Amino acid sequence: MGRLANQVRADRAIRDAARGAFETRMSQVRQDLEARGIAGRVADRLGAEARDAMNVAMEVAEQNKGVVAGTVAALALWFLRNPIIAWLEGLLGQEAETDEQGDSQSE
Repeated sequence: MGRLANQVRADRAIRDAARGAFETRMSQVRQDLEARGIAGRVADRLGAEARDAMNVAMEVAEQNKGVVAGTVAALALWFLRNPIIAWLEGLLGQEAETDEQGDSQSE
């Protein structure tokens, strides 16, 4: 039974050492969280990821300036389509009226 008792004491010593290391680490984590909360850490991480994504987007845009310019022009035309169509209808409508008036005066 002496061998088993020694094994139990050795196992308890290992358990106690592991528990002590765990509690030390847990207190460090708690202190760290008190200094900087979870929300602050999440905000910092999201901000860093957003900056990284913006840097990648800027690199791609610099390498493909023509594509970016074409996309911006297409979007501008899309958003301005109604005023452009109205302007063209007004312009073409005035030309049609001028042609009709010229035709009726020549008769």
